[in-house]
Amino acid sequence: RRVMSRVGGSRSVAAAIAAVLALSACGEGKPGGEAVMPDAKAAMRAVFPEATNGEVAIPPSGGRPARIERPVRVIAGEERLVYLVTAKEQTDGCHACSASISVYYLKDANGALSLSAPYRDLYESGGWGKPGEIKSLTLPRKGGVGMTDESGFTAQGCTAVNVSAYRFDGNGPKRILDRAPLARAQDDRIDVSGKIIKPYTADSDFTIAYSGNDNSAPIDTTVMWALDDGVLKQRSGEIPEAVAEGC
Repeated sequence: RRVMSRVGGSRSVAAAIAAVLALSACGEGKPGGEAVMPDAKAAMRAVFPEATNGEVAIPPSGGRPARIERPVRVIAGEERLVYLVTAKEQTDGCHACSASISVYYLKDANGALSLSAPYRDLYESGGWGKPGEIKSLTLPRKGGVGMTDESGFTAQGCTAVNVSAYRFDGNGPKRILDRAPLARAQDDRIDVSGKIIKPYTADSDFTIAYSGNDNSAPIDTTVMWALDDGVLKQRSGEIPEAVAEGC
């Protein structure tokens, strides 16, 4: 089967997956002890002083080909912490190859970044040697920040996408949602995609709005999850059957 790396929002999930992954833009400083968002190159140099161009070349080793470690997201946290998410990408066009994801905890002291803790090679993501789409995640009820990773694949004309979520805990990133079905597109019969939206109820932490059509039947539903025992558990709504079935 053919592994893919990105999904977008609405019509044609397959086309959206082929879009180019964008790096996060710089942000503004926020009150409440949050760090000022650095740019990706500055964050990389705090971990890799040799990364003058914002990336690091990794020579072949242990049977793995040469790769390049690049920043894919910079996320500001509380207590002046900054989280740098990187991907070790392959450049040889291997369609079934994924990218290794690492997260580096950085401390911001008056604009000077220093490495607090590295969490290297946490998991594999995406395809064609590149990662899935990684976005920042804010957990509103109990606080904390993290990230989501939207990754999928295409097999025999069917494209399926899942989303995983991680929270940046004090002892390292913790996976709190494992591959929840997010989208599916197949021929002209099924085209359903989910969009992560801000939770709008007091007892939810994570929400996906699904829309599209399943064999000409319109899909428009919302599913909500809540943190329970450190993981996200489905609280209300039902994932559309066409998406839950996958490919």
